[in-house]
Amino acid sequence: MKLTKFLKGMAIVTIFSVIYINLQVQIYDFAYQAKKKEKDIRRLVDHNGNVIYSILKLKSANHLGVKLLAENSNMQFMDSNNVVNLETHIPLKSEGHPVAAPKTEKKPNILASIFSLRSQAEAKQ
Repeated sequence: MKLTKFLKGMAIVTIFSVIYINLQVQIYDFAYQAKKKEKDIRRLVDHNGNVIYSILKLKSANHLGVKLLAENSNMQFMDSNNVVNLETHIPLKSEGHPVAAPKTEKKPNILASIFSLRSQAEAKQ
């Protein structure tokens, strides 16, 4: 009788040991997978930075100008003979700057002044 109890006890201990070892192996496996994913993420972030740099380099004005001039295209840089003048609805001063819009007096808002706890700042010219 003692031998069967001993064998049953050893079987239970063995089963729990195998389950514990299996769980520990899974934990290490997840740790290795996480390190691999972190390494992949770092590699992708570096690659993303390189791609963004390449895109910005290709979009730069210097690169586009060199490319246009190298292709023998009929495009050219602007000079003083190719200036377009536009008519506007806003009258201009003699210097070419727009005239300031006339000031309109605002009536003080009574509710705003009642509920306002601090003074309001106004920009003056």
